[in-house]
Amino acid sequence: MDSTDHGHGAPKAAVPRKPVPTAAAAPPPPSVTKKAARPVAPALACLAGTLLGTLIFSWRWIVSGAPLLLISLLLGEWNGCRVLPWLPLWVIFTTVNFAYAVVAPSWLLTCAFAALCYPAVILSCLFQFKFAAKFARRRSRRLLRHVFFVQDTVGLFDLPALEIDTDSTGLFVVRGLTISLSTLTATAYGIEVGVKLSDDMELAIQTDKVVIKLFRRIEIGDVYANIKGDDEMCFSDIKPWPNSPRDMAKDQFMATGTPILKVAMASSKAASSDVNGRLDGSSDPEVNLKPVKKLSPDDKKARADYDGTIKHILETSTSYLASGMLKRIAEGRELKDLLDNESNLRAAISAHMHDQPTIAHPPRKSIRLTTLSHNKHPKAKLFLHRLPFLYRLILNPISYFHPIFIKSLTSTGSGRWFASLMKKHFFKHYSTSDAEVRRLEGRISAWLADANFAVGLTDMYCTAHVPMDTDFDIDCKFKLADLKAHRTLPEAVNLTQVIHLGGADATFTLPSFLLPHHEHIMPSKLTDFEELQMQQEIEEAKGTPKAVQLQQKLERRQRDETAMKISAHGHLPALFDQQLLNFIAATVKATKVIEVEKGHEAVLLKRRADSIAAESISSDTIVADVITPDNLSAGSAGSKDSKGSKGSDRDTIGSSASTPASPRNSVSQSNFTGRMNQTFKGMNTKIVDGWRKAGINTVNAVANDRWIAKVVGNIMRKLENAQGDVGYSGLITLPLAQYREKAETAPKILP
Repeated sequence: MDSTDHGHGAPKAAVPRKPVPTAAAAPPPPSVTKKAARPVAPALACLAGTLLGTLIFSWRWIVSGAPLLLISLLLGEWNGCRVLPWLPLWVIFTTVNFAYAVVAPSWLLTCAFAALCYPAVILSCLFQFKFAAKFARRRSRRLLRHVFFVQDTVGLFDLPALEIDTDSTGLFVVRGLTISLSTLTATAYGIEVGVKLSDDMELAIQTDKVVIKLFRRIEIGDVYANIKGDDEMCFSDIKPWPNSPRDMAKDQFMATGTPILKVAMASSKAASSDVNGRLDGSSDPEVNLKPVKKLSPDDKKARADYDGTIKHILETSTSYLASGMLKRIAEGRELKDLLDNESNLRAAISAHMHDQPTIAHPPRKSIRLTTLSHNKHPKAKLFLHRLPFLYRLILNPISYFHPIFIKSLTSTGSGRWFASLMKKHFFKHYSTSDAEVRRLEGRISAWLADANFAVGLTDMYCTAHVPMDTDFDIDCKFKLADLKAHRTLPEAVNLTQVIHLGGADATFTLPSFLLPHHEHIMPSKLTDFEELQMQQEIEEAKGTPKAVQLQQKLERRQRDETAMKISAHGHLPALFDQQLLNFIAATVKATKVIEVEKGHEAVLLKRRADSIAAESISSDTIVADVITPDNLSAGSAGSKDSKGSKGSDRDTIGSSASTPASPRNSVSQSNFTGRMNQTFKGMNTKIVDGWRKAGINTVNAVANDRWIAKVVGNIMRKLENAQGDVGYSGLITLPLAQYREKAETAPKILP
C-alpha cells in the first residue's frame, strides 16, 4: 500500500526513504573527469632549484640544455603527463645536475652532454604536449610526401626494391614499413623475395607481416616458400651479374627499368588478368604500383588513410586472395571441412601460389646491392677492417636479444619438376634399355607429375649465437613443433597428408673466421712440413677412430676447404600415407634394377676396351710378321728356284721346327686365334647377358613391389608408436678460395 491515504481522511505518517538520484544528477565517473594534476609542491621546489642553479652555474649550464630539459619535465609534471612517470621528479633533477657537474670541467664532455640533452628536450615535448606533437606531424606531412606520421608511428610506403646482383640474381620487396617510436617496434608488410638459385631453379618467398621488436624478439607470420624449375621460373632469362659492363662510379643510387624489374613487371601483368577473373578484391598491378598520395594535415583523415593503406596491402597479397578463392571453391564442392584445419589450408594456399608470379607486386625502382657495397667509403672500409672485434661486439647482442619466432613455414615444389629431375639424374637412359625400369618410371612419374608437394613447419623457434671470443664457433639452432607434408592437386581443393612428424630440431655450427674481416684467423694453406706432421700423426693413431678423423682433416686441408657441421633430428612418432609407401617401394626397386644395369654397362665398356686393345695388338703382330726383312728376302729367293727345290723345301720345313713360318701360315694362325677369341668372347657375352637377365629376374622375384611395400610398411607402423629421435649428423665442405681472394693485408687494431 501507498504511504498516503487516497480517501478524505488525514494522511498517514510516511516512512522516510532515501531519495534516488536521477541520471542527470549522477556525478561523472572518475575516468571522465579531467586528469588530476600532480602535487604542486615538488614541482615548485624543482623549479626554484632550477632557477637557483641558473644563477649559480651561469650561461654554460644554460647552453648545455639541462635547464630546458628540467623545465619541460616540470611543465609535464604540472599538466599530469610526464615522461617516465614511475620515476620521481627529484631523482631526475638530481641525476641531471650531478651529470653536468661531472662533465663541466671538460669542454668535450660538455658538448657530448648537450648533444644528449637537446634531443631529450624535443622528445619530452613531443610526448608531453599535444600542441607540439600536432605541429610536428603537420609539418612532417607537408615536407615528406610518401611518409605517414600518425601519433607515434612513422609509415614508409612505395619503398624501392633491393636488387640482388652479386653471386646470385634476385629481388627483395617490402611494400610497407611502419616504425613505432614509443614501443621501438618496426613492422614490415607485404614481403616478397625472388632469387634465381641456378639456371633451372628459382626460389620465391612471401609473407604478409614481420614484427621486429628491438632487443626483444622478431615475429614472422605465415611464410610461403615455393621452389620453381624449368618453365615455372620467372627470372629464367636473367643472367647473373655482370651481364653487361657498367661504370660503377657513374651508377645511380636509385635504378629504374633494370632487366629484373622489367621481367617482374611483365610476369605480374601477364598474371593479373587471370587472377582478377578468379579472385575477389584483387586489383590491377598498375593500381597497386601508384605512389601513395600525400596525407592530409588532419589527424583523423591521416589515421583513416594510414589504416586504409595497411588494409589494402594485406588484402591484395597473394596468400589472402588465394585463401578466399580456395574457401569459395571448397564451399561450392561441399569440402569446407577439409580446409578447417590450418595446416591443410596453408598447404592448399602454397600449392595455389606455386603458379603465381615470383614477385606479385614489383615496385618501379630498385637499389642494387653492388651499388650499396661500392658506395662504401675506403676509409670507413679500412676502419671496419682493422676492427674485427667491432663486428662481434655488434652481432653478439643482436643475435642474443633477437630470437626469431615463425608461425609457420610452408614450402612447395612441383611434382612435374621433381619427375623431370628424376628423369635427368636418376633414370637417365636406363628406361630405354629395360622394360622394367620403364614401367617403374611410369609409376613414379604418374604419382609425381600430377600434383604439388607442400611441406609445412609449424611454430619455428630460431636462435643464433655469435661469440665474442674467436676460439668458439657460431651456433645456429632451429626448433619446430610440428612437421607435415601434403600432396595437393593443382586447380582443385584436394590434398592428402603423406607425412606427419612430431617435431624436429637442427643445429648448424660455422667457424668464426667466416665472419667479414676475420681472415687473420683463417687457417693457412697446407705446407709440406705440416702435411708430413699430419701423416705421422695418422700413422701413430692407426687402428683407432682418431686416425679416420685425422685422415679426413688432412684431405680437407689438401683441398683447402673447411667444414660446416649440421645435425638434424626428427621427433617420433611419425605417420606415413600408404601412397607414399608405394612410391618408396617403387623407387627402391628401380634403384636395384638400375644397379644391375650399371654393372652390365661396366662389363660392356670393359669388353669394348679389351676388344679394341686386342685388335690393335693383333694387327700390329700381323703387319710385323709380313713386312720383316728376312721374310722379304726369303720370299724373293724362293720365287726364283721354286721348281728345283720343292722337295728340299719340304724336307727343310719338316725337319726344322724352329724355322720361321711363311707369311701365309702366320696369317692363318692369327685368323684362327682371332676366331677362337671371338668364340670365347661370344660365350662370355652370352654368359654376362644371362647373368644380367637372371639378376633382373631375381630382383623382380625377390624385391617385388608387394614385398618391399610390406617391409617398408612394417617399419613405418613401428615408427607410429615409437618414441625418441631419428636424425643425421655430418659435415658440409666449404671452399676457402673465395674467402682468400677477398682477404686484405691491413694490420688489425682489435682482432
